[in-house]
Amino acid sequence: MSSLIKHDGVLQGVLLAACSEVLTAALLYVGLLVAGQPVEEHIRWFAICFVPPILLLRHFAKRKEFPIVTKSLIIVLFVTFVAFMFLLFRTKAIAL
Repeated sequence: MSSLIKHDGVLQGVLLAACSEVLTAALLYVGLLVAGQPVEEHIRWFAICFVPPILLLRHFAKRKEFPIVTKSLIIVLFVTFVAFMFLLFRTKAIAL
């Protein structure tokens, strides 16, 4: 994992953002299952999955040594946020 962070590339940024979001979602999913709560009723809670990529983005933006990783983190964060909002509107978890 440390070698993944030391290189400046698109693949590194995409993997870091996607893996952090998937790991957070998996932990939340398992937590909801263990608590006996229906996942469908708590779909808005999955917004917490955007916190780790935002923290990674802040870290790489402050270092200023990895501009390509920073840009790819921004793109992945934007795409997954739009997909999440589409899911929320589609399931009527939120409405306009």
